[in-house]
Amino acid sequence: MSRLLLTTVLILMPLCTLAQDAPPPPTVPNGGFEQVNEDGAPLEWKAMGPANWELGPDAARSGERGLMLKPSESQQWLRQELPGFPTRTYTVSGWFKALGLKRGPAKEAHARLYVHVLYQDRPYADGSQFYCDIPDGTYDWRLCAVQIVPNLSWPVAAFWVTVTSQFAEGRLMCDDISVEPAAPGSGACALDWENAMSAKVITDMGLCRPATALAERREVGKWKLLDYEIGPYTGRLLSADQDAGAAEVSLPLEAEGWHAVYVGLTEGKARLRLSSDLATVGRSKTAGQVEEVFLRAADLTGESLHIAQQSKGTGVKCGVAYVKLVPLTPAEVDRVLADRADLSTRTLATSIDGFSFLYSKGCTTREELLEETEEYRHSDFGILHVCVTGADQLNYPSELGCMLGVRDGEPIATFPRPGDRAYTEAVLEMARTGVNPTQVLIEGGKAVGMTVHVSIRPGAWEYGAPLEEFFTSPFYQDHPEWRCVDRDGTPVARMSFAVPQVRRHLVEVLREAVGFGADGANIIYVRGVPYVLWEEPFCRLFADRYGEDARQVPETDPRLTELRVEIMTGFMAEVRQMLDEEAVRRGDGNRLGLSAFVLADEADNLKYGIDVRGWVAQGLLDEISPYVRAGGGTAKDYDLDFFAEACNGSGVPWRPTLIAWQAPTPREMAQFALRCYDAGAAGITFWDGNSLTTSTPRWAVVSRLGHLEQTRSVADQGEPSSSTLRIHRMGEFVMDGRYGVMWGY
Repeated sequence: MSRLLLTTVLILMPLCTLAQDAPPPPTVPNGGFEQVNEDGAPLEWKAMGPANWELGPDAARSGERGLMLKPSESQQWLRQELPGFPTRTYTVSGWFKALGLKRGPAKEAHARLYVHVLYQDRPYADGSQFYCDIPDGTYDWRLCAVQIVPNLSWPVAAFWVTVTSQFAEGRLMCDDISVEPAAPGSGACALDWENAMSAKVITDMGLCRPATALAERREVGKWKLLDYEIGPYTGRLLSADQDAGAAEVSLPLEAEGWHAVYVGLTEGKARLRLSSDLATVGRSKTAGQVEEVFLRAADLTGESLHIAQQSKGTGVKCGVAYVKLVPLTPAEVDRVLADRADLSTRTLATSIDGFSFLYSKGCTTREELLEETEEYRHSDFGILHVCVTGADQLNYPSELGCMLGVRDGEPIATFPRPGDRAYTEAVLEMARTGVNPTQVLIEGGKAVGMTVHVSIRPGAWEYGAPLEEFFTSPFYQDHPEWRCVDRDGTPVARMSFAVPQVRRHLVEVLREAVGFGADGANIIYVRGVPYVLWEEPFCRLFADRYGEDARQVPETDPRLTELRVEIMTGFMAEVRQMLDEEAVRRGDGNRLGLSAFVLADEADNLKYGIDVRGWVAQGLLDEISPYVRAGGGTAKDYDLDFFAEACNGSGVPWRPTLIAWQAPTPREMAQFALRCYDAGAAGITFWDGNSLTTSTPRWAVVSRLGHLEQTRSVADQGEPSSSTLRIHRMGEFVMDGRYGVMWGY
């Protein structure tokens, strides 16, 4: 294979010079539609399609005129073409007001603020497109905006701003269209920084060490080096297949002072850290052929970048083309440091379920485990719930519970899924080497400044076939007489909290786990209701209390609920007592907290004996994470008013939960967060928050949802975008030719 002539370190002088010589940032002449041509059209705007629009005072937000769009069976649009401008991020915005706007069923129906970015000497097909959809309905003036991230490969030649529509009913008013340089962002894009166009770019990954981990062919344990031409860069990239098991390598950065660090990923996921970092963090390619993923801003004096592949568990392919180092201005360094020192924004909570990361990654070392908490350093996450795995299903050896997939210290004969085997092999290896994953995660969470509670899932004792021999508990198997039973005698795979021995067992599991150094305990009531039904121990309590058979009274009898509340409240009091005893044992004067995941409204909670209002009043809860659409719940949305009423007067913070792996768009998450904040919530909880950390655009929003102004900006104009590039050549193959390389297959 022929070797390209390499420039190992590029300074982007050509693009930087173009940016300095370019005209000032664009404006939108007549963005308020005040000036009119002789034919009645707005000056500077080019109109196309049916002219089902008019200018007038009824559509004005400011001034004397605005644009009113009417229903149209085909596309109509008004466009301005602006000249080239410096390469950086911009925000294009406009104000819109709707009266009965309804786009209708047509596939092509729309109402949008649309932006095209065209590049010098490049065809239209290479242009970048961005848009903001205008919602249906009736509403007063609202700002609709979109962030523009130009392609870094070519200078900008033109900038089209378009208002376009094709809708069935109503009226849409538009006014005050503008373009402004985007405010300093979260770092999702290198262009967020002032010196982006004078970044140092290391393009030759052949500089990584040790050299023995690099190869010209694909080999187990090594990275293959491939020549490339990507956008403005030429160099050599690292490539590893899913099962390559490539060794960790380090790249000398040879930089002084503060920089923002970006890595050009060509595929898959990379695990990255600086030499001084406690652990790696994962970053995945989610857009484009090559995506610049953001590691973080740091003082790079004496630092190297360490690059690793996810090889254990489910291996993930990895390709790294270049590393970009953007020097920060003194003002930017001050801003970063001040932001990190401001603890008022750390309003978010997250959970780690104790299972999934071992299932997918097969972690066996302290360093690998700490990746799960290192993600939250310098973020708005201040609270971590670390689950031991199940009720008494633990990821560490204990006489109180069991490790999944292990019988008498050995793996079970067969596993239902490959990940279950990876989990079991991981916990057995850590037990052999003395690594306790729950304790490591507690220590890791505290090391990045989080308050850590350990969690149990009090309903997680057993699972159905074919997982019944993997997800099981000896305590559950040994005591069928303590299991829940439905009204008609149907057995239910739960242990009854009406049994003192069951409650005591779980309290002791929590005592052991909290004893590893946690700041408190967390009960996950939303995975496995009910906890008390019509089993014999409950029926005896009911008969002793009321002189009746609980199975004969109506299910709506309030006495059933009252007794279940009493039982569950007793359990919470027992946990509270255990925490107080543990605090005394520690002798440091700190109170240990008690938190819970609960269902989404009062009725669903009370049905299962979960008395949020009463527990808050009795001082049994220090933090609450409501959770919608839990099994057994009927609420379709959060009753925010209930939680505000029950909690805010007592100063108990509550944080509605988003399931990370089912999370909506970043813009919708920002809108959800604002709705919760406005209702009195202290923040947001993410279930399995690590599901969101590897995507640069998503994490740029999620990790800063405690920054209200930035959250409002995302809610208005959408999520930021990372920079992407197109691959021209990889190895000996031209990737963007007329005839695709892979077409033959």
